[in-house]
Amino acid sequence: MTQVSKKVESHFDRKYREFDAFYREKKGFFSRMIDAVFRRSMQLRFEKVIAGAAPYKKRSVLDVGCGTGRYSVALALKGIKRALGIDFASNMIDAANDLARHLNVHHICQFMKADFMAIDFAETFDHVFAMGVLDYVEHPVPLVRKMVDLAERSVMISFPSKKGIVQRFRKQLFRKVKKCPVFFYSNEDVRQIAHQGGAKKFTIDILAKDYFLTIYSGKKDTEGTE
Repeated sequence: MTQVSKKVESHFDRKYREFDAFYREKKGFFSRMIDAVFRRSMQLRFEKVIAGAAPYKKRSVLDVGCGTGRYSVALALKGIKRALGIDFASNMIDAANDLARHLNVHHICQFMKADFMAIDFAETFDHVFAMGVLDYVEHPVPLVRKMVDLAERSVMISFPSKKGIVQRFRKQLFRKVKKCPVFFYSNEDVRQIAHQGGAKKFTIDILAKDYFLTIYSGKKDTEGTE
């Protein structure tokens, strides 16, 4: 594990409750306002992944950097056949397993504490996604390439945009206060990463402060535009 990965692991082991608070239904007015102004992209990408994995029956998903398991559990409740979530923060994995048991989908969802890049997978998945992960990856191309290799239908990845005052503030906050490196991207950065990661067909959408990259694998019945 690199020094960057160790810093990210330490940050999310400490902040997992704060991270998961976004997905809780009961929030005060102030929290809802913060979400609407600063975290709109989190809601949009969540909705886009859930829609992008449909139809759910007999499908499998791999959630890279699964956090507290909200995506995998939501897809399990939709009828997905299998969901595997991977994260290297122990507290995140414990929370994900608790959530899956609480909602009675633990037989569908499996969560592993591991470094995605260090795993030798013996299976492929219909959909592979990484949401809020590339923010903390120093060298994204190898990760994207591995995701493409594991996907039968699509790969979905979010990238935080370089644009905007909020993003510049976030960069300073994470690097100087939270001691956690964070990375930002332009549309052209995302396009180049997709090409270098082995994507043949892909789309890039703008979701508030994020770019949302969808790579169509071509191994099964998928379509896309370059």
